[in-house]
Amino acid sequence: MKRKSLLTLALCLLIAFSTVLAACGGDSDNGDETTARPRKTTERTEATTAATTAPMVTATDLVPQIDKADTNQILSRLTKPLTVNIDENTTIDLQYQGWPTVCKGEDGTLYAAASARVLHVDPFGVVVFYESHDNGKTWSEPSIVYDSPLDDRDAGIVYLGNGKILVSWFTNLGQSYIDGDLSSWRNSNKISDEQEDAYIARFNQLPLSERQNGSYVILSEDYGKTWGEPIQVPVSAPHGPTLGKDGKLYYLGTAHNASAAGFSSFNGSRYLYVISSADGGRTWREVSALEKPTTSFDFCEPYIIQLTDGSFIAAIRVAIALHDTTDPTQGMCTFTATSKDGRNWTSMARVSENMWGGPPHLLQLSNGVVLLTYGYRITPTCSIRYRLSYDGGKTWSSEELLTPAHNPNNNDMGYPSTVELEDGTLLTAYYQTYRTDGYCSFLYTTWKLVEQE
Repeated sequence: MKRKSLLTLALCLLIAFSTVLAACGGDSDNGDETTARPRKTTERTEATTAATTAPMVTATDLVPQIDKADTNQILSRLTKPLTVNIDENTTIDLQYQGWPTVCKGEDGTLYAAASARVLHVDPFGVVVFYESHDNGKTWSEPSIVYDSPLDDRDAGIVYLGNGKILVSWFTNLGQSYIDGDLSSWRNSNKISDEQEDAYIARFNQLPLSERQNGSYVILSEDYGKTWGEPIQVPVSAPHGPTLGKDGKLYYLGTAHNASAAGFSSFNGSRYLYVISSADGGRTWREVSALEKPTTSFDFCEPYIIQLTDGSFIAAIRVAIALHDTTDPTQGMCTFTATSKDGRNWTSMARVSENMWGGPPHLLQLSNGVVLLTYGYRITPTCSIRYRLSYDGGKTWSSEELLTPAHNPNNNDMGYPSTVELEDGTLLTAYYQTYRTDGYCSFLYTTWKLVEQE
């Protein structure tokens, strides 16, 4: 017999199939962001007030179920390569796409960003942009948002309203590729000697100011048709900033050449930092610092959201066995922290002792439940997985499988992000190799959370 739900949730599971892209083949600051100096935060926050827009579902109301069918649908598979110039005489084809993020406009249009490139690590990465006007069934061809002489990686995206979109990314030093990764280029058989020589010559001609790494955001005010100039920011995280319920942007990240962005006091070895913007990403101020429990582990690639009651949740990728290459889990797990005001944080705590996965993405659903998605990158069961929180991120449900990888032995995958469509359907985007492809594509799964029968 079916249980009654307080929210009368639907009793069916939707797995929506999509078609392959045709072209792919197949305000001012109000002054309340006072700078908070780094501090050790050990107090746990009290229970949050009920959300003002939707009642919080309790753990006994909602039980997740996932269809067992193959749910890896293609957002973008670059069988038709994206060709870019290395110099005026040399081009290169980009077929690999990684680290995607997806968001939704007020009219339901979906927007996405990713990094297109040749390999997981190479200096040719560019930031690309897509849009869908039919809930993800079809998508535009990828268009280039930004292409610097360095490697542009980890594209985040957030919709700000009224056609304004912000995209974020970070760059790696070109010299690091020349000094350390040149052999991997040659061994890949995907970069020719001519292309390699052209890049090295181009890089060596760059002024020193253009050789520096950094983290950036860029704005569009016409739904992604055109983009402004890049703005350097002091922190970096794969999915970038989020739009708070108060209308401000919040960005939790690792310090990444923070001094070049005017934040020379940032100590990246001890803290993660929250910065915010009240003018749509044009200027930023420090809000708070989250102290890392230890410097022995690598705390990185975080994400932050503000809940409907004004409180915050942060989720962080952590490498516990950073220097232990024999650990089959590779040490990747997820920690979380909560805050009533974005300034004073609880200490970071691991989601679960038996949880191995990351990097994390957070989304508060329309029913108040918080969804945590992450990549499980342990072979031979690589997959996208998730957990739910019914108490504002203080506790989490058991782990559930969203979708297995096409190639469960290839851990170059993950980095999911999720949006909720108007009918409650969830669209989760991620990257992995598709079928037997030798490169990664931009995939997604559509699904719902339903009652248990």
